[in-house]
Amino acid sequence: MNGKAWSDEEEVELIKLYTEDELDIQDIADHFGKKTRSIISKLVQLKIYRKPEDEKTSKRSVKSMVIELENILGIDIEGLNLTKKSNLEKVVDGIKLKIQESGNLK
Repeated sequence: MNGKAWSDEEEVELIKLYTEDELDIQDIADHFGKKTRSIISKLVQLKIYRKPEDEKTSKRSVKSMVIELENILGIDIEGLNLTKKSNLEKVVDGIKLKIQESGNLK
């Protein structure tokens, strides 16, 4: 054994599976019989790894979501603490009002 973890052919196949076929890391790891960490490490070494991002969570902070709630429900929340009873009551009441306005709550 030459000590090389990846043959040249495997590298070419890895690049194709990741960049062209756009398989996810787990599927690629299953294909090669390797751990996901090994796949990520090789992709980083090849300088083609893209860290996955969840669009909804990556751009939304707690503060921005509280502001969004305030805007949707037409309420003012004190700070960012939604476990504070008065804040939670405002959210629940705001939701009830929106539902009543849409005619879905009696």
